[in-house]
Order: sequence, then structure tokens, then C-alpha cells
Amino acid sequence: MQAKQTPGRSRGLPLLAAALAALLLTQPAVAQDKASTKTPPKATANSKANVMTRDELRACMDEQDGLQAARTKIDQEQGALDRQKASVQAMDAELQKKIAAFDPADATAKKALEDEATKRDEAADAYNALLAALREQVARFDTGRQAWLGRCANKSFDEMDEAAIKKERAQAARAPKK
Repeated sequence: MQAKQTPGRSRGLPLLAAALAALLLTQPAVAQDKASTKTPPKATANSKANVMTRDELRACMDEQDGLQAARTKIDQEQGALDRQKASVQAMDAELQKKIAAFDPADATAKKALEDEATKRDEAADAYNALLAALREQVARFDTGRQAWLGRCANKSFDEMDEAAIKKERAQAARAPKK
């Protein structure tokens, strides 16, 4: 006696596990990123010896901007991935309904279910591939953010240097492009 395996059932649990893992991986980055968007602490009179130079401050500000852009991109890709996951889950639910109403004697229906299960499996494989790529992006982002925190977050700087850098950036943004 052979056990029958229902089409499409074999990938349901790994898809759920992958979605949960993605949620767990991205949530710490979202929570920790809020700290990286804050401006580094201002210089105090007692810490003049440990003040960043203007070039160091500029590099930290540029890196912070890059991290914010990367975070925005990750958030957008996470949204697209969430929509793709919902699509795969809808396909899976529809397939489960069809399997429940399936007549084993109908060869045409069996072939249609197998084809639909294959489509759903392909969509799940595409989702899992994108999920793995997003996890790598999040890991690179977190590594860069941790490095930025170590180099820049707790260092003092001169507010006049910050104002000068912001003024330079504003002038560069207004300058005509060649």
C-alpha cells in the first residue's frame, strides 16, 4: 500500500518557516535603525580633545545617508516580498480547496491539480530565493550600521562643522549639473 501525497502540501511548512525567519531577521534591523538615524551627540566643553574633525564628521554623515538609503531600499524590497508571500499563500489556499474537492477518478482534474501545484511550487521557490537575497542585504546593512555606530555614534563634533557641511551639501544640490 502506498501513501498518497497531496500536491502542494510539501512546501507549506518551509514557506511558513522562511517567512517567520525573514520577520525575525528584519525586525531587529528596523528597531536598531532608529538609533542610527539620530544625529550624533553634540560636542561639550569637557570633550574638546575627542572632537571629530570636519572630514571625519563629513564621512560619518555621508555614511549615515548611505545607511538610510539602504534601509529604505530594504523596506521597499520587504514590502514586495510580503506581497509575493501573500500571493503564494493565496495560491496555496486555493490549491487546498481544490484538493479537498478533488475526485481521484478524474484524470483531467488530477493533471490540473498537479500543474497548479507546480506553479505554486515555482512561485514559492522564487519567493524563497528573494528571501535569501533579502536576508543577505539585511546582514550587510546590519554590519555596516554596527561599523558606523562604532566609528561615529558616540563621538562629539563641533556644531559649526555640522552646519558648514550641511551648507556645502545644500550648495552642491543647487549647483547646475554638468
